[in-house]
Amino acid sequence: MKNKILLIVIIFIIILGISIYFVYNYRTSFIESQKINNIYKSYENIQILGTELASIINQTEDTNAKLSTEKNKEGRYIENDTDSIKMYIKLQYKDDYNTYEIERILNNGIDNFIKAYGTASFKCTEINYHEKTGNVKDITFTEVDE
Repeated sequence: MKNKILLIVIIFIIILGISIYFVYNYRTSFIESQKINNIYKSYENIQILGTELASIINQTEDTNAKLSTEKNKEGRYIENDTDSIKMYIKLQYKDDYNTYEIERILNNGIDNFIKAYGTASFKCTEINYHEKTGNVKDITFTEVDE
């Protein structure tokens, strides 16, 4: 009789431990995604310099690499439905804007971007979120006149 009760208690403790583990992992990943969302949301509708934008580009690259976001054969991140982050930069060219993905900027060298646009002003003009998870899906920075 004691062995059966002991066995039931052990099974209950194991199930409880596994449940706590999964809840802890879920909450940790949720908190991490909220941190990332809040970082990007803090740039919404404020003006930043190109040097700070270069830091955001590097941070986005690191985040995608950390999340193991896949790349296509051109080296661009493939959008998924949960946690990929695409970033676009709209640069002024004459009277119009050209839109570039950050992978293109990174391939040309972030130092070249800083040399050309380090003192330029940019503004976050658009943030979109994944419908499934609510994580940042894509973000657009536009060069603005000072």
